[in-house]
Amino acid sequence: MEQFKRSLKDSAGKRWAILFLIAFVQAANYYFYDAISPLKRLLEDHFNFTSSDFGLFVAAYSIPNTFLLMAVLGGIILDKLGIRRTGFMFVGMMAIGGLLTAYGASEYFSNGGFGYSFLNSFLTDYSPELKMMILGRFFFGLGAETSIVVVSKVIVKWFKGKELALAFGLKIGLARAGSALALFYSADIAAAASHWTIAIWFAAILLLVAFLAFLVYSIFDVKIDKQQSADVKLLKKEDNFSFTDLKRLLTNKSFIYVTLLCVTFYSAVFPFQAFSPDFLLNKFGMGLSESGKIASLLYWVTMFATPLFGLVVDRFGRSATLMIFGSVLLTLIHLTFAITYFNPVIPLLLLGIAIALVPAAMWPSVAKIVAEKRIGSAYGAMFSVQNLGLFLFPILAGLILDTTNKNAEIYLSPQQTREIRESKIFTASYLDNRDEAIENKQLLSSLSLYHLPDTLKAEKEEEVLEKQVNKYGELMWTEYFHAKSGRLGTFTDTLGTDSTERINMKFFRIDPQQHLLVISTTDSLPENLFTSKQFETDTAGGFLKFDVDIPQRWDKLIKQSEKINVTLMDTSANNIILAEEHDVYINKKGQLSLKLGQGKIDYLNWSDNTVIKIRTPLDYTWAILMFAALGLFGLVFAILLKREDKKAGYGLELPSNVKAKNTE
Repeated sequence: MEQFKRSLKDSAGKRWAILFLIAFVQAANYYFYDAISPLKRLLEDHFNFTSSDFGLFVAAYSIPNTFLLMAVLGGIILDKLGIRRTGFMFVGMMAIGGLLTAYGASEYFSNGGFGYSFLNSFLTDYSPELKMMILGRFFFGLGAETSIVVVSKVIVKWFKGKELALAFGLKIGLARAGSALALFYSADIAAAASHWTIAIWFAAILLLVAFLAFLVYSIFDVKIDKQQSADVKLLKKEDNFSFTDLKRLLTNKSFIYVTLLCVTFYSAVFPFQAFSPDFLLNKFGMGLSESGKIASLLYWVTMFATPLFGLVVDRFGRSATLMIFGSVLLTLIHLTFAITYFNPVIPLLLLGIAIALVPAAMWPSVAKIVAEKRIGSAYGAMFSVQNLGLFLFPILAGLILDTTNKNAEIYLSPQQTREIRESKIFTASYLDNRDEAIENKQLLSSLSLYHLPDTLKAEKEEEVLEKQVNKYGELMWTEYFHAKSGRLGTFTDTLGTDSTERINMKFFRIDPQQHLLVISTTDSLPENLFTSKQFETDTAGGFLKFDVDIPQRWDKLIKQSEKINVTLMDTSANNIILAEEHDVYINKKGQLSLKLGQGKIDYLNWSDNTVIKIRTPLDYTWAILMFAALGLFGLVFAILLKREDKKAGYGLELPSNVKAKNTE
């Protein structure tokens, strides 16, 4: 035991360095988990995902940990094989899942890449993109939950008997920083990158870096095991895991209550978190970027509050009381979201406090309730039951949204779209689920153009159009616009005046021999600045890119101008295909460098076989009420846990470093 006391973990610097290193692994995990949430609307636009599809994608994370019991088996594997081998397998699996998910969203895959035909040959009601992304999410979940168990055991290994609750709090806080950064930046990365799926690839690459970080940790794990070799042998002799340990866990009332609290609490948090940017977008009319940034507020709070509450538990205890208070707060916040239009910033900040309170108190409590030799199995069992909720409730949330928002999508036939193409003005109605008009509602809606194959005749009936778009439609362009519904729930807007996603130029069949670029400034001039047929097609990004030398007589004017008008003309038909306004950008060679399809739309001429889909806001009331109900159940289990602790004497109300009378 003297050798154990002189181990590496007695060095505060090394101990906390290990904490930050291993916490990064979980932070990358959380970043990837949340990075796709702000992109829900883009998935709907590009791949025709429904809310149910998105819920199924989110839930796929929990399939291996629920139905294959991988979180339990992962805990047992961890107890059997140890931290290094278990972490190598499951952190590696997490990275593989991230890469598969990003591949499923890639344009290469959508254009018939490896595996597309096979995935398109069965379950044809679901797109190949959805199926590949679900497969990736499955493998990500297979590795992610057990990797969290590994990280948790690393924390116990280095901090038990020291600042355990603070260490857990810091670990969770740093992990939440991963979630916050994902919600804050994911939509911005998608908007700024050459293709929106770069945001998913970035998250997948972070998982690869996390895998490398775990390999670095393994070096230190080898060292501490060598220093503690005598104690390790003692553990192998006296405390080797057996399956009867599971029976002891399942007959421990305190463990049962803390597990039920875990599943209800996290089911009210993580599925809500997955839908939260879309919730803010729909209920409060925020844009894609803004909704992600506002949703991230709860995690910025959690990042700092969780370590603080961990310190409180270390110094003063009161774990059971804090879990009760956090559950009350969670329930009240969800009720506020569901039935009021109160500014979401304050409730989100309070939700961050609730999310900090419960985990900071709950996870260290398990170390008091369960013997250290069963920590891996206990955490694994909790994560497995937790994942049952994380599988079920995203699917339920998606189904509730689709069921209660049957009028949220409006499809216009090619004949109707031709009329809009001429006038650029469109009118739609905002109706509730009972077909009743919603008047005087400020809303954020979107209009998307989908190209149907020329060989396919677009039908007039809206239900048939929806099926055609979902199966054959290729997204050409999406515009997001703010409007206010008037009498009868109607609203009117003009194309090209609001926030526009880049145009997919591949649908215009550009021919440099037939098409001409005409470039001018926004100032009134007697002639166009210049014309050009020297442009290249970027098939991956769907752009027309051109870098042109500026004629000397216009050099000064171009450099002083802030905006440039770019028009693509069909010289054979003598008509305009596309007109855009761009910010002026002069590259390093002194050339005017622009991408057609990325500017502000002034005119757009689309094919005759084009369908328009208009999305109106989703009503999230019933979905959020479901989360409030889960918070209420969590409150009941927290109260039962505190009552049971008084009988069992585990000392959940005592500081972390105070030994309870009853230890397992």
